[in-house]
Amino acid sequence: MSTTRKQTTSKAYEATHVSTESLLRQRHHVRRFGLQTQLKATSAISGLHGSRFRGRGMDYAESRIYEPGDDIRNMDWRVTARTGRPHTKMFSEERERPVIFVVDANASMKFGTRTQFKSVAAAKSASLLAWSVVNNGDRVGLMTFGPAGIAFDKPAGGKRGMMRLIQHLVRADADSPAEAESARSLAETLKKLRSLVLPGSMVVILSDFHHPGEDAKRHLVQLRKHNDVLAFVVSDPFELHAPPPGLYGVQSGGRMAVFNAMKRAPRKAFETLAGTRLQQARSLTQSTNVPLIPLLTNDALPEVISQMIKNPDAAWRQRLKNHPDLQEIMPAEPPAKTAQAMENHRP
Repeated sequence: MSTTRKQTTSKAYEATHVSTESLLRQRHHVRRFGLQTQLKATSAISGLHGSRFRGRGMDYAESRIYEPGDDIRNMDWRVTARTGRPHTKMFSEERERPVIFVVDANASMKFGTRTQFKSVAAAKSASLLAWSVVNNGDRVGLMTFGPAGIAFDKPAGGKRGMMRLIQHLVRADADSPAEAESARSLAETLKKLRSLVLPGSMVVILSDFHHPGEDAKRHLVQLRKHNDVLAFVVSDPFELHAPPPGLYGVQSGGRMAVFNAMKRAPRKAFETLAGTRLQQARSLTQSTNVPLIPLLTNDALPEVISQMIKNPDAAWRQRLKNHPDLQEIMPAEPPAKTAQAMENHRP
């Protein structure tokens, strides 16, 4: 096989499958995305963010017996008076912060007409952001959900954490058949995550939001009480615009059918369905103060993510500008609280 043919085959494979090589290459595009926030992270390892552990910093942790050389300004006079022995206050120091990626591996993600499948775009985006997180000195964890079930890798730092995340993404993609009938909802995934995530963590969701589940809002509200949450909705351009008039063969769950797009009515119904899905995703995240960033399979991910993560509301307006038909279904302006919630995510 010629070199050119091998390269073409490799590109075709990586457009439809999550590969270790493609995720490793994302490290070359790493930029600082402003994922750091001012929430406290509960960790016992030194890093970039504040936590409630012993050390010197801004937050009180505990009091201990005074030792020569301690700053007298930090004397704990109440404990000293109560015990009869001089005590000094200890304060928090900066610590690593866990960042957990929640990636949709349902069959609906195995779709794409431009550049790559949604599943590949989601995995690349997670890897891209994870490289940035690790470079910042923080830890990365991963939870995937799909027909094969819900799988979780607890946060770990450095190369070890990244390689475990990459291997998990590749495995989850391989275990998710494109024609699976069953699906795991985001709601049941977040319910499980709530029992595993440490307060002060950051949760990053990447999904097409085809299967949000009935209790997704409640679980997002609970997660937001003690963690930062950021979401990406991944779509394919084909999902936003009906195809030109014609007859199209489609396949779903092993069933073959014909989509009749000869008339305007079926095409309009197609676009309404896509717009409704996006609006539901946006309403869900707005009502829970979770910033939502729209991604397309043909986006130049490093550039687009670095721009959009700074201002998700502007990202929505740009998407609507590029897809005028969606404006009939989706409002252009989000509630003010979304922009306010994003303040913590700015660099």
